[in-house]
Amino acid sequence: MQNKPSRLGIRHLRYSLAVADAGGFRAAAEMLNIAQPAISKTVRNTEEDLGFSIFERGPKSIEVTENGKRFLDDARQAVAQFERTIRGSRRNAIGDRGHIIVGYSALATSSHLSKGLETFQALYPGVQVEMHVMSTDAMMRSIKSGNIDLGFLLEHDSVQDPKITQRKIWSSPIGLVLPEGAPDVSFNELDSLPFVLGTRENWRSYRFLLDRAFERADFKPRIIDEAWDVQVIFQRVASGRGYTLYPLSAELSLPRALRIMPLPQLEGDVTIALAWSATADTSLSRMFRAQYLSHQGTQ
Repeated sequence: MQNKPSRLGIRHLRYSLAVADAGGFRAAAEMLNIAQPAISKTVRNTEEDLGFSIFERGPKSIEVTENGKRFLDDARQAVAQFERTIRGSRRNAIGDRGHIIVGYSALATSSHLSKGLETFQALYPGVQVEMHVMSTDAMMRSIKSGNIDLGFLLEHDSVQDPKITQRKIWSSPIGLVLPEGAPDVSFNELDSLPFVLGTRENWRSYRFLLDRAFERADFKPRIIDEAWDVQVIFQRVASGRGYTLYPLSAELSLPRALRIMPLPQLEGDVTIALAWSATADTSLSRMFRAQYLSHQGTQ
């Protein structure tokens, strides 16, 4: 059976992954907008070809088998590489020399990011670089799925995956963001100030980092508001609703209505890492990250 030629294709992998990610055949059918019998038949054919069950079917739920877990892990990487290959081929067909999709955390917005990008585009003007801002958790998922090639994300103990390689690029102290015309604030005055922070759902790893910094400084901020998007946070600070905490490295990218001041008493640097798939790496990805790995720095 091991030498039998397989009839499986990318569709079989996609459907199997959809069932696992959606938690069931009906949910997968709705997610893919495909009739459920077609999903069920394709997955069943996949299992017959493999010679083992990917899922244990129960009356109301499914469970992934041990063999299924290993298969789905490999399938996810295969689909990711397939997506990268298709994207690159489409760009080549219209005369470009490549297409790379890069995710970045709002926390990574700095001169470090822009200078490396400018250098890469000067060296490889025929390569299209597509940038998307997203949360660190979303970047990790997107790198594994092949939706993005690389990501500039917040390095944190809670952000680890054996199939994703990370390299530190730069670190920055945390500063206090306040309206442009507001006076400086001493650390002892922070207890009385209102704060606007990112929601834990979208800013999970950064909130963990801040929690540790608060604990070391014996400081408990008075959080009066939370927002999903960084621009909303900045708007509320500019309107005088509260203050927020952000890396000093982002100073030049702040809206004109805001400024940032150092808080040396708040220990806990924001470290930005460049992340990419350890199993679906490409020459274009290596060319891109070379502009950053050779210019690592600390601000």
